[in-house]
Amino acid sequence: MPRHRFTQADVAAMAGVSQSTVSFVLNGSAPAGVRISEETRARVLDAIRITGYSANPVAQRLAGGRNQILGVFTYEKTFPRGGHDFYGAFLNGIEHAAEKLGVDMLLFTSARVVDGQRRLARDGWQRLGIADGCLLLGQQEDRGELQHLLDTNYPFVFIGKRESEGHTLPYIGADYITATARQVERLVEAGHQRIGYAGPQSTDQPTLDRVEGYRRAMRSNGLALRFVDVHDIAEGATEIVDQRLTAILVAPENDPEELADELEARGLAVPRDVSMLVLGQPHHPRHRGRRWSGFAVPREEMGARAVVLLSRIIDQEAPGTRAPIGRMPKAPALDDDDYHQLLHCPDVDGDTLAAASGTTNETEGSIRDHA
Repeated sequence: MPRHRFTQADVAAMAGVSQSTVSFVLNGSAPAGVRISEETRARVLDAIRITGYSANPVAQRLAGGRNQILGVFTYEKTFPRGGHDFYGAFLNGIEHAAEKLGVDMLLFTSARVVDGQRRLARDGWQRLGIADGCLLLGQQEDRGELQHLLDTNYPFVFIGKRESEGHTLPYIGADYITATARQVERLVEAGHQRIGYAGPQSTDQPTLDRVEGYRRAMRSNGLALRFVDVHDIAEGATEIVDQRLTAILVAPENDPEELADELEARGLAVPRDVSMLVLGQPHHPRHRGRRWSGFAVPREEMGARAVVLLSRIIDQEAPGTRAPIGRMPKAPALDDDDYHQLLHCPDVDGDTLAAASGTTNETEGSIRDHA
């Protein structure tokens, strides 16, 4: 899927004018003696809007039209606050890969905020033109904006699996389906059969994938699906007791420490009575809290791999006509699998997985050997 960024020449051809006319409209002025009618100006502005063209005067001054700058845009605030640092590992991976490639990273922070989320609409499109391409990440992305980037062929990679019409959206994601199914298998091997899933039933891609992994593994083992609503942690703990669950998979958005505290307040110890596996490790771990079993998300690797994929996409915009981005060696042409990469999520042993109550033929050591 080679990508071509629209140029000023493309805008001129669509509007039926010269490139100089496009330049005059973009600059908002024309030389003495040159008059641009409102009709012509409107055609040029329409062509700019349709193509998504963004003027990039810095790049135009560089050999080959490259800035050697890659952008980073997050739909939520990026820097940690109050100990909340969801993006830190992604940014570490991005920084490491950019350093290896010898390119600069530009963090876009000035985009307007709508309903508490950053949006690229309006000035954001023009600012993206400063960079050769952009990495996007966030839990509350705007699907319309992603489609606009695809429609205008702006080089970008989303960090996190995202589906799109025609499967054209490039991403580096975590294989939540396989990792979640594997946690069910670990519990089954430990003698558990009453296994619940505690987490939001939302439509974001990570949640959909975790739930799908849980459904697949439970059905393949002939076990009943048991969902627990933990919107209210106390009520969720009561539901776990009422359903007599011996094991629970917990989405990382919830607070597993608080859920474990509520269970213990009801006389159930973790993991003696209820094993708890966290599907991605807690977003906000408690200081000196439990060592959670489950799996880890390879956030640093995702960030680094996204930088490499973006650099390759940019280099294939117009093969053979531009110097490669950074110090990236010439790579083979990208195929469809390269655009959609899911990374392995390694298991974490922790201290919250134990054999089901009354099951003595499995030990924690043997559980780990089979995981």
